[in-house]
Amino acid sequence: MDDRQTILIEVLRKEAIRVFWESSFGGMAYGSRHLHRVQKIAEYLWRKEGGDKFLVSAGAWIHDVALADGPDYDPERVALLTRKFLSRFKQLHKNEIDRLVECAEGHEGGVDFLNLEARLVHDADVLDKSGLMGVVRHIWKMTHMLEKRRLDRVQDLETLENHLVARQDRLYTKTAGKLGKYLAGGLEDFFLDRPFALKTMIWISRQARQGLISDKISETLAFRGGHPCLSRLKSQLACSYLNECLSI
Repeated sequence: MDDRQTILIEVLRKEAIRVFWESSFGGMAYGSRHLHRVQKIAEYLWRKEGGDKFLVSAGAWIHDVALADGPDYDPERVALLTRKFLSRFKQLHKNEIDRLVECAEGHEGGVDFLNLEARLVHDADVLDKSGLMGVVRHIWKMTHMLEKRRLDRVQDLETLENHLVARQDRLYTKTAGKLGKYLAGGLEDFFLDRPFALKTMIWISRQARQGLISDKISETLAFRGGHPCLSRLKSQLACSYLNECLSI
């Protein structure tokens, strides 16, 4: 990266974090480290898969800016809102804006073709929402946005499992596929122990209703829980699995 891009990364990082913390999910995600982990994962994928480092890193930081204005499942809406956000940064070149918009537009899927950098950002985002982190994040989301209640039913657990299992197949790159398989092992161990999974879901949902963000819930669960599968949650929080699982 040149000096202009290095400065831009820092400016985009600070503003994307501010927007995510203050406006996404009505401010309920303040303090979340999701963007930090996605950037770290995306840069790791870049080292393995190639591409433009500036676009991968910047794309990881800004991929969720559209959440400030509501759900981000409509790619066209995400593209429009992301372009509006990026237009404020006059140092960005037009082709950089176009490709960064694609990183945000495609991060939830639903786009027929993505450039390499957008595929890496997509995979990084999916990985951070997979495995045991995915369990905590989606229970939090179900509690606050989808079901809008404390989860305590077997049916809720089945809905959670179906969503997370389907997400495992949404990875573009070979490196992300290997990482995804590692995280899937912890997910399988979690759902195989049905009594533990149900009890944990109820506890996570209760913590979410009390106003805790998913990161804080994950930290408590990882460092106080005794179930074997939770060791993978610790590695997700620290992103240490990026090197651990590929060396096995």
